[in-house]
Amino acid sequence: MHSKTVLITGTNKGIGKGLAHQLKSMGYKVYGTSRTPHSSTDLDGVYTLDVTNQQSISDAISTMTHDALHIDLLINNAGIGSDYNEQLTAKENFELRFQTHVFGTFFFTEAITPLLKPDGKIINISSKLSSFAEVDNIAIAKLTQNKMAYILSKSSLNMYTKLLASRLREKQIAVLSIHPGWVQTTLSTTNKNAPLSITTSVDGIIKLILKNPPTGTFWNAENQEELQW
Repeated sequence: MHSKTVLITGTNKGIGKGLAHQLKSMGYKVYGTSRTPHSSTDLDGVYTLDVTNQQSISDAISTMTHDALHIDLLINNAGIGSDYNEQLTAKENFELRFQTHVFGTFFFTEAITPLLKPDGKIINISSKLSSFAEVDNIAIAKLTQNKMAYILSKSSLNMYTKLLASRLREKQIAVLSIHPGWVQTTLSTTNKNAPLSITTSVDGIIKLILKNPPTGTFWNAENQEELQW
């Protein structure tokens, strides 16, 4: 049994939900977040959090501080796919991906870092599409604006991983980016064709975390190999 405490953003469905349930079954104390308030008998607690809303971030941090939450592992999983929202303009669709993956992750992580224990870990769920080394392998001609927005936002998230890893090195808090693989989630309509189940992806992510990779690195959960930035 583990006595460590985990906080995972975006646990209402998909990879976040899978991670929460798997880590809980392994004996971790697991807390989740969701934009829509709900309770879960499977977890130790669920906080209301919309990472695109600064007031929501402030309220969540206040509640976590009041609850004296001290975290060993933070998994920044909350995200948005590349599907176009027809109710938004192209610019608004583009901005939404940055608000979620970059601004939201940044401001939430900056605020919650004081609640992390020494020797803790921060995991940013990213994508290998954001790797500069992978650019030549991407079918550029088939990229929509939303897919490019997704890739650019995840590339920015990776830079934050590197910057934060450097800043927290003295506190011995490790910061990693992890590509979960192409997974059968509802995050994007094309994910129905993905080769990986949520369970397989979750198993790979947890296996990587338990390997304790060096801080400031980027990993592929599918094959357990390090990715180039």
